[in-house]
Amino acid sequence: MSVVNAVSPRTVAYQRCRAGVPAPGSRPGLAWRVLRSRWTWTLLAVGLACLWCGWQIYRTVTAPVAQTGGLTVPGLNDDAIRQSAGYALRTLLPLTALFLLADRFRPQRLLIWSIALLWGGLVAVELSLTINTWVSERMAVVGQVSGTMQERTAIYVAPFVEEASKATVIFLIAFLDRGRITSRLSGVVLAGLSAVAFAFSENIIYYARVIVYGSYTESAGNVHAALMELVKMRGLYTCFGHPLFTMMTGLGVAVAVRQRSKLVRVVAPLAGFMLAALAHMMFNFVASLSDQEIRLQMYFLLALPLVGGAILLVVMTCLSQGRLIRDRLNDYVMVGWLPASYPYLFARLRTRGWALAMSLWHGSFWSTWRLQRAVTELAYLRDAITRGLVDQGGLGREHELIVRIRRWRSQRAIENPQGLRPYLWRRRAKKIGYPGPVDPAAPWASPGFEAGTTGPPVGVTRFTAVDPRWGPPA
Repeated sequence: MSVVNAVSPRTVAYQRCRAGVPAPGSRPGLAWRVLRSRWTWTLLAVGLACLWCGWQIYRTVTAPVAQTGGLTVPGLNDDAIRQSAGYALRTLLPLTALFLLADRFRPQRLLIWSIALLWGGLVAVELSLTINTWVSERMAVVGQVSGTMQERTAIYVAPFVEEASKATVIFLIAFLDRGRITSRLSGVVLAGLSAVAFAFSENIIYYARVIVYGSYTESAGNVHAALMELVKMRGLYTCFGHPLFTMMTGLGVAVAVRQRSKLVRVVAPLAGFMLAALAHMMFNFVASLSDQEIRLQMYFLLALPLVGGAILLVVMTCLSQGRLIRDRLNDYVMVGWLPASYPYLFARLRTRGWALAMSLWHGSFWSTWRLQRAVTELAYLRDAITRGLVDQGGLGREHELIVRIRRWRSQRAIENPQGLRPYLWRRRAKKIGYPGPVDPAAPWASPGFEAGTTGPPVGVTRFTAVDPRWGPPA
């Protein structure tokens, strides 16, 4: 008699943890899930670090700076910071919205988006400010030409320090849960969010310095003109700088996570970081040049084509993700686990969006949303299995997702929104009442025969009125 050794739940949980898929088991209560989630404690740790870094940044930028010769440069004040934040917010909001819109097939959780923004806006800024200041002091040369220390720091130090600070959150997310980075688009979005938050805090400092320092040397009109010029330069013309550079590191991390080769997993993030730092270095070098003509040539011949290439890469990645979902869902259609229409319904963004919109009228929005999430996760899980990134630990997750898909389908989820339209109100069919008590002498003449509610009379046939405009079918 053969004995089959059942795999213990702890072994299954370990296998699925190694595969990067959620652990099995029944779902506990909300409070217990929150306490056991690694992201809860990650958000708490990042939040505390952000509070400390924010306070340190505030102390640094508001403290007066003593200069050689007995002069003291005043620090930033609260009014200048508030005014500068309003100008910097005009750049932060549109860029953040663009990156969030790009992350549509399998969008990250709001918690992960928040971690990327908080890290880039506070932790990365404090790290860069501290390290850049320390290194610039070590690089100081006695008797140097005025202004050369700042240029050397901006060209040789700041690119490496700032890119490493901004990209650390991407490595943190990949380390905690590599399954969250499902494509190159995931790395681009996380890197972009960290970079736009970093640029937001940096812009506040630069704008506030113009306000404070200009108020001591220039008239109010000149200060406002200089501020508007800087806002247009940093907030509009060169707003792509930080996101473009950090996206290179994000691409490297995303490529490493989605490849099986150990060499690629090491080289890809390093190559992405070095490209980001070198591009940042070149940008700062061009910005430090005094020749306006050369700066314009580099802007139109190098910077704008790079931005256009990055936008084209994001668009092509979105299209490739649709093809990936369609191809991987076809695997389940061939074995009969999913309907034949699923690869085409869930691989098109406009169809998915219209299904969510129509679920507000014709179904359940929550069920439709969860159905799309489950189908998309199933497609990416199948892609990871075919690539060799997930072993048998992901097979159980496949069955769980199939069961969830069937459950959400049965709970009024909208799969195919074709032919569905929104409406302001829904017409209700008129209830046909039953006749009331009938006069035995003349049942057809009884008033209750038309408006009663007790039941039809026995032996009397009732016909529906015929519309004289009706005719036989053509």
